[in-house]
Amino acid sequence: MGVLVLIFLGWVASQLGRPFLFAGIWGLFVFFSGIAIQEAGLFAALIQSVLAVALAAVYFWLLVRFSDQILLWLAILIGVPALMFVAQLQLVASLEGG
Repeated sequence: MGVLVLIFLGWVASQLGRPFLFAGIWGLFVFFSGIAIQEAGLFAALIQSVLAVALAAVYFWLLVRFSDQILLWLAILIGVPALMFVAQLQLVASLEGG
C-alpha cells in the first residue's frame, strides 16, 4: 500500500511543484504506519520517518525536475518505488534467512 501512496504523492507533487511539502506528508505517513501497522517503537518510527523524508524529498524533486520529459518522468515515478519495494523484500528475506 505504501508504494501506491508514494506513487500518488509523486504524481501530485509533480503536478503542483511542491516536492518538500509532499516529502513531509510522506514522512507523516511513514511515521504513523510505523507506529500503527508495524508496531515499531516511537524512536524507531521517528528514525524511519526522518529517513523517509530525506529520500522522498530527492524522489519528489526529481519528479518535479523531469516533469517535462514524460518517459524519464514515468521511469522515476514507477521505477523508484518499485526498486524500494524490491530492496525492502530482499532485506526482510535476508533477515529471516539468518
